[in-house]
This record gives sequence, structure tokens and C-alpha cells, in this order.
Amino acid sequence: MRIVIFEDEMHNAERLTQLLHKCNPDISIVAVISSVEEGIRWLAQQQPVDLMLMDIQLSDGNCFEIFSKTKVRTPIIFTTAYDGFALQAFKVNSIDYLLKPIDLDDLKNALKKYEQFRPATNYTVDISRIAEEFLRRDSTRFIGRINNQLIYVKAKDIAWLQFARGATWATTITNQRVPLDYSLDQIEQLLDRHQFFRINRQFIIQIDAIKKITTYYNSRLILQLAPDVDTDVIISRERVSEFKNWLEGKSENTPGG
Repeated sequence: MRIVIFEDEMHNAERLTQLLHKCNPDISIVAVISSVEEGIRWLAQQQPVDLMLMDIQLSDGNCFEIFSKTKVRTPIIFTTAYDGFALQAFKVNSIDYLLKPIDLDDLKNALKKYEQFRPATNYTVDISRIAEEFLRRDSTRFIGRINNQLIYVKAKDIAWLQFARGATWATTITNQRVPLDYSLDQIEQLLDRHQFFRINRQFIIQIDAIKKITTYYNSRLILQLAPDVDTDVIISRERVSEFKNWLEGKSENTPGG
């Protein structure tokens, strides 16, 4: 079986290659592609492969941009660190997906599914519903209220969220502070967990808001955020390992304590 891997992190591509060879030593990895631009060029050459394993987030954008530029007639198994929003669309379109970190048994089952339902040569991926569901997370908005005025903030504009003085507050990347009509638990379920991390009961942070990470006593970490926070932002010893995995994109975070 000839397979092409779309993955922008080399260690992930190498691990996926090793897992594939454990599943079937006869699998041939034709190429490892790290960007949307490279993928478009490669597909234009129409090199024959049996299957694509494609990470959603590539180095220069998300893989759905590829489908807007070229027709794809090869079956795809998506590999992704994203959960929730897109998964139902994957199921509806009968396209398999694997959540990172990829498990060997899950990969075996996905390959088995491909072999059982191998499509005809005129197969074309209908990516529209998957892209629609995935891109919904970029337009997620949260409503708040100041006096009698309703306001909203886009998730992609949030630097960090804090529960303080009995209310949930969102601080945007432009340092606007907005009170929200949600608990942190509710917001956490709606955020992209590849971008946001619940560090403790009071804070959810966005990865690009991290300015500095410093070791702290008792094996904890203390963060400096931008915009600044008027209190210490501390990651407990119990969450340090999970936080480091999140920084590396290795796993999803779970609700914090």
C-alpha cells in the first residue's frame, strides 16, 4: 500500500511512519508533506497513492485550503488534535479520523476500515461539511453584558479568561476586559483545546498569550501573560506534565482542578 503523510511536525511524521509499518511492513511512505503549498504542488503532479493520512493543521494553514485549490480523489484518514466540533462531520461523510496522540490499535482499525470499504477509482472527497464544522470554531462567540448593553467577544480574540469576584471575565489580545454570561466550565467545552488550556480553577489561557514560563517553588510553573494579569498565574505541580504536553501539541487537556 502506498501512503502519503501530511504532517508539519517531523517527530509526529516519524512516529506515524513507525506505527504504519507495525500495522503492515509492506506499506510504502511515498512522501511526507508539511504545508498547504507543498501539498497543492504535490497533488498537481497526480502521483498515484492508495491512501492519505492528513493532519488538519499544517505549517502554513489548515488542510481544507488544499481542497479549495484542487480535487482530491484519494481516500483520506485525518489525524488531528482537535475534538468535538468536527467529529460528527467526519462520521457523516464516512471519512475516518484519528485523534492525537495516535494509538496503534486505532490506526489498525482505520486501515482495516479502509480495506473493507475501499472506494472505487472515481472516489471524490466531499470536504465541504467537514470544513464547515471545523471552521465553526474560528467564529465561536461569547455573550456578555455591561449595564443594559449586550456585548460579545470572539474566541479567537481572547488572550485569557479568569473567574474572579464571582464572575467570568475575558481579556482580549487588545486588553479589552469583558464580563461573560458563562462559567469557565461551559466556556472550556466550546474552546479549541489545541489553542486554550485550563491551568487551574481560575484561569484558561490561550497559547499565544504566554510571554514567559518560569519554574516556581514546589515543582510548579508561573506564567507571564500578555496582556498582563494582576495576580500570579501558577500551574500546579499536578498539571505541569499535561501543560508541557499541550505546549508540544501531544494531547488534549481535560478540565482542571
